[in-house]
Amino acid sequence: MHQGQHREPKKGQGVLPLALALALFLLILGPRPATALVSFDFETPYLVHPTRQVWDFCLVNHEGQYHVFYHTIPQQDLNPANADTIWHAVSGDLHRWDIRGPVLTSGQGYWDEVAMWAPDVVYDDQTNRWAMLYSGVGNSMVQRACLAWSTDLETWEKSTANPVFEPDSVTYFWSPTEPWAAFRDPFIYRDGQTWNMLSTAQLRVGGVPGYRRGIVHRAVSEDLVNWQDAGVFFENDSATGKWIVLESVQYLVREGWHHLFYTYQDPEVEHAPTSHMVAADPTGWTMAAVDVVDAGWAPEIDPFKTAADAEIFARLAKDQDPRDGTWFVTAKFDSVRFDSGGQTPVVIAVDPLGQDWPTRVGTAGAAAPTYGNNPALRGATDNNVEGHGWFGSAENYGGPLSGVGLPGAVLGDTATGRLESRPFIVAGDYFRLLLAGGNHPATCYVGLVDDATDEVLTTIHPNGETVLVEKFWDTRAFQGRMVRMVIVDEESGPGGWIAVDAIVEFNGASPVMDLGERSADSPVTGLGVRPNPFNSGTVIRFDLAGNGRVRLEIHDLRGRRVWSSAEIESAGGEIRVAWDARDTAGRILPSGAYFYRVIHDGVPVAGARLTLVK
Repeated sequence: MHQGQHREPKKGQGVLPLALALALFLLILGPRPATALVSFDFETPYLVHPTRQVWDFCLVNHEGQYHVFYHTIPQQDLNPANADTIWHAVSGDLHRWDIRGPVLTSGQGYWDEVAMWAPDVVYDDQTNRWAMLYSGVGNSMVQRACLAWSTDLETWEKSTANPVFEPDSVTYFWSPTEPWAAFRDPFIYRDGQTWNMLSTAQLRVGGVPGYRRGIVHRAVSEDLVNWQDAGVFFENDSATGKWIVLESVQYLVREGWHHLFYTYQDPEVEHAPTSHMVAADPTGWTMAAVDVVDAGWAPEIDPFKTAADAEIFARLAKDQDPRDGTWFVTAKFDSVRFDSGGQTPVVIAVDPLGQDWPTRVGTAGAAAPTYGNNPALRGATDNNVEGHGWFGSAENYGGPLSGVGLPGAVLGDTATGRLESRPFIVAGDYFRLLLAGGNHPATCYVGLVDDATDEVLTTIHPNGETVLVEKFWDTRAFQGRMVRMVIVDEESGPGGWIAVDAIVEFNGASPVMDLGERSADSPVTGLGVRPNPFNSGTVIRFDLAGNGRVRLEIHDLRGRRVWSSAEIESAGGEIRVAWDARDTAGRILPSGAYFYRVIHDGVPVAGARLTLVK
């Protein structure tokens, strides 16, 4: 049997403050590009989709990048009928995610005209394509197995054979007219040359109409398109509630032991935890011997090694918003190893600060990092965080399933502690960071410490800011020194707290310069963007004085060109260029800050910032 469902093919969020935006824009225009040298942030191993709940997902590792495909529902919504999109996000480390945008939406056929759930992605050696099996949901929430194909994990096309499998209505409690006919959450694995699909379903017992029995169903295929019924893979044998289905199943074999992970959706439990059965053979599974692996649900275990003898363990994690009682739901990534000769799964929590911040001291250090906009969760001011992780010495919430605090909880001014980074050599001219906290220069600060002598070389501190603000820290005097960065809160009196986020080292001209957005001899005037911020598209306009060839370029914050317009021959006057928030390959770009620049006769002459909000 193939171990793990996601095979490799053969080889063939936030808006930056204006000061930094202008600085980076000027560096784009100028001859010396901005180069990030060392960066320290506090992002933790979660996939967060702003304003939406992350639901059933699958994880793929391809050419060193992690890809997650998942469906969502709006933040304050519990209606699965509103999960009408499969999303795609990419990460290099399972902490920082680039949400590439939707790859499939419901419609085009009766089988998925209402919703799309639970994608599972595998690579097909026979066709050299990626295949996505997903639950198509039609009228009355009837569920069927559907298929889509991709050559690059970015662009997907639904199969013309959809739906690729429908169960028999006599054998199974399923029919096109039966509301909530259960046949969902496909899990794909290969045994030899045969593809297997396990699905959440219900057996019809006692004839028609009969009564329900929760099962894991199995279908088989040689080509991922034509599936044949292979019967019941596992039948609910619990003492009571035999009609309850096993959701989001995953089947693995480790050192001869057969594992079934699933979520048991007892209606008495809002979201049941990840459950698990193990036996020397699937016929030996019994729910009388179930163990609970983790408090999260919809588990995903993948054989992408994260440490010695450990694999990725991902699942959905939720917490309640104390302001209105709604949920926020995210995917959390940790590790799992199989002890006792492959028999016993043991979940290992990933260090949220990794190797960047190996030393954490005191109460505030132990509670780091803070997850999300924790002050807003208790009704305070939005703290202006970038991403979903930051350091707040007064905060006490590490995120869903973290075991640290609760949403909105605080440690307060009396808590003290510190973080120390790994050693590094100062190579840049300055650091840019976000900073807030009380005005206590000697006891609440960020500093550089000589790694050999522990001497504090230089510090920067907040000045009583209540929300994170952008600051620039000149470190040119210490270039070439081996140092550690420290974040210190040794103040327990009023205002004894510090908050830090998004620390990035740069080379280049000082960002704190009063420079405009046009070169001195620019033939361009009247720059304007409407709308800005924007969602799906915007129009950039400017006036050109005299003849010339112009084009528009869009750059991301690293200075990379992501899009360019066609060149325009103009005799002068107003020029308008529309941009649809896609890159040159037609892919929808993630939310955040971008820069446009006007190129006149091959020379950049003007530009400004754009803000894409989804």
